[in-house]
Amino acid sequence: MKKIIQTSKLWVVPLLFFALTSELSAQVVVRRPAVTVVRRPVVRPYVYPVARPVVVAPVPLPRYYTPVYYAGNPYYYSDGVFYVRIEQSESYKVVVPPVGTIVPSLPEGARVTIIDDREYFEYGEVIYKRILVENLVKYEVVGYTKQ
Repeated sequence: MKKIIQTSKLWVVPLLFFALTSELSAQVVVRRPAVTVVRRPVVRPYVYPVARPVVVAPVPLPRYYTPVYYAGNPYYYSDGVFYVRIEQSESYKVVVPPVGTIVPSLPEGARVTIIDDREYFEYGEVIYKRILVENLVKYEVVGYTKQ
């Protein structure tokens, strides 16, 4: 039995060598006068997709913010940036506001944009429209410039 195992070990090394070098020797070299063409086989290893975890960097809430609500969920708004609280933590993360969120004002730097003959306001990647709520001018999120 020992002799069979020892003999099988001797066969493994040449088989591994052949398997590893067969890929290298599979290239074809064509020589013509003043031209040498080397054709190698195309090797495309399959790459398995890996789900990468989403890393959310916790940030502190700014000193001045306004709580706004959408569908009963609290968001914190400050200078065009929306925050939500990270569960079981005192930290917050920056999020994209849901369409329909109403904010009391826009930060300086919001640009006026005309879409379909209507006036909208763009700040960052968020598009707002002016609305009246209880005779006060407020702004509602209506879309985004990038998807």
